[in-house]
Amino acid sequence: MAANSIQRIHRLPDTVINQIAAGEVIERPVSVVKELLENSLDAGARHLTIEVAGGGGRMIRVVDDGFGIHADDLQLAFDRHSTSKLTRAEDLARIGTLGFRGEALSSIAAVSKMKLTSRQAGSQHGWAISLTADAGTPAVKPAPHPVGTTVEVRDLFYNLPARRKFLRSDQSEFLHIQELVKRMALSRVGLAMKLVHNDRQVLHVSGAMLEPEARMQAVLGRHFTDHSVRIHNRSGEYLLSGRLGLPESARSQSDQQYFYLNGRIIRDKLLTHAVRLACQDRLHSGRQPSYLLYLEMDAALVDVNVHPSKHEVRFRDPRNVHDFVYGCLVQALAEPAEEHTQEFAQPATGKADTSAGMDNVSRMSETSGWYHPAPVQSVKLTQSPEAGAKPLMLLHGRYIIAADRDGLVLVDSLRARELIVHARLHTAYTAGDIRSRPVLVPLVLPVPVEDAELLDRHQALLARMGLEIRHSGPGTVMVRALPLVLSEVDAVSLVRDIIEALKQGPADNDQVTEFTALFAKHANDCPPSTLTLHDMQALLSELNALRDQIDAECFNTACRKFDRSELQSLLASKR
Repeated sequence: MAANSIQRIHRLPDTVINQIAAGEVIERPVSVVKELLENSLDAGARHLTIEVAGGGGRMIRVVDDGFGIHADDLQLAFDRHSTSKLTRAEDLARIGTLGFRGEALSSIAAVSKMKLTSRQAGSQHGWAISLTADAGTPAVKPAPHPVGTTVEVRDLFYNLPARRKFLRSDQSEFLHIQELVKRMALSRVGLAMKLVHNDRQVLHVSGAMLEPEARMQAVLGRHFTDHSVRIHNRSGEYLLSGRLGLPESARSQSDQQYFYLNGRIIRDKLLTHAVRLACQDRLHSGRQPSYLLYLEMDAALVDVNVHPSKHEVRFRDPRNVHDFVYGCLVQALAEPAEEHTQEFAQPATGKADTSAGMDNVSRMSETSGWYHPAPVQSVKLTQSPEAGAKPLMLLHGRYIIAADRDGLVLVDSLRARELIVHARLHTAYTAGDIRSRPVLVPLVLPVPVEDAELLDRHQALLARMGLEIRHSGPGTVMVRALPLVLSEVDAVSLVRDIIEALKQGPADNDQVTEFTALFAKHANDCPPSTLTLHDMQALLSELNALRDQIDAECFNTACRKFDRSELQSLLASKR
């Protein structure tokens, strides 16, 4: 590099510094809404109105009835790291507010055209301040306003066209905002929230809903409350409350997972792992638990200042927190799980032949809940099992041990059924021939108006996938036909998952692939309580016939080769 091209170190202009800082906080319109709502809640607001136009890129307006901002503080509020929520470094050790860094308003103002109007109790009128990124110090002017604050944000990223072009469609961006508002509405009782998009009210949660159960039902629907167990456990300084979905209400996506820590929305890996661990033995392959959980503890026991978006936290004693959450959920699932025990633990109805080294397997099976559909024939253990495997025994109505002339294979029947359905659907879609079966009694489902309209816009895609779902009235849709390959399916859960998949973006090849995978996961909505010898033989035969159409890595998640020592270890672990 030539000497004259070497750049000296220099200080960046304030406008660039502010835009860089904004990039860490403001990723898309929903980021703006999140920061403004957190400010409103920290200000004691009990009524919130969120108005959005153009998915939030054109306009966002948040109106609250909080205690407002003093007129003399309005200009200071837009300086970086100016806040009313912290005073000393020691305050960071026990943060009790949602916001605390003092950078939200300055970050938003750096990438938009912004106006803030506020009035405190006792003031004769409100005061307003308008800002743009390239303007000088703005003036504060009197303005009529009730007690509280209104923040209006227009033309987000108008001065950063490179950032603006990465925004998705207006509908997609708005759906992120809608999901955030739902999560905020669930964060505390007595909070009234109204969401409006393009002058149409989309969501309204009344502040009169003081019972948590009523609020859950209003936001998440009765299906969630009817198919979940109540959680309320305290241990020392920890309190966990809320609801955990039963295994039969598990979903194909993680879209109904809500976790709050001291009223803050979080997506923490430690807590997510605790929930997954508590539910893993009760869920089919690929299914996601649904839950709405509130964890409360002293603010000094957790550090929320570890992530730009404040979604992740650091606990002072992470192992205790993890084990507490895990224990509460396992305990809550214990009683409902007993209803399902018979389904997955059939008593032994016959004794296996002990020839060819299978005596240890047979002895273990008598105490492990194994079911033998037929006497075991002599098996020669070698390296690589091939086609033509013969089922020997069944564990908990799910795991098949099969043998062929070369050795043993363990087959997860639920995962195998998913792969078979996925392969059949993919082949049929490519050929344009996914056949439908009419629903004998058309199913009418209540859905939000925007979800019904979303289904209407994708009728062509739904028809190609073997579905007929029609808008049948205000806030309802009617399911008239389902794919033939899904002989038994929870249509309510399937429609919900279809809506969530459509919200992710426009119909394209990736979305078709996602649909076939989604349908495959619903292949086990109504699994048989057990498998007969004929069922197992048919399943193994079809799995083998479709093997060339199934990705090898996926195939290996359903079908695994074993030698005798590995199988004995597996049996011990399943006891």
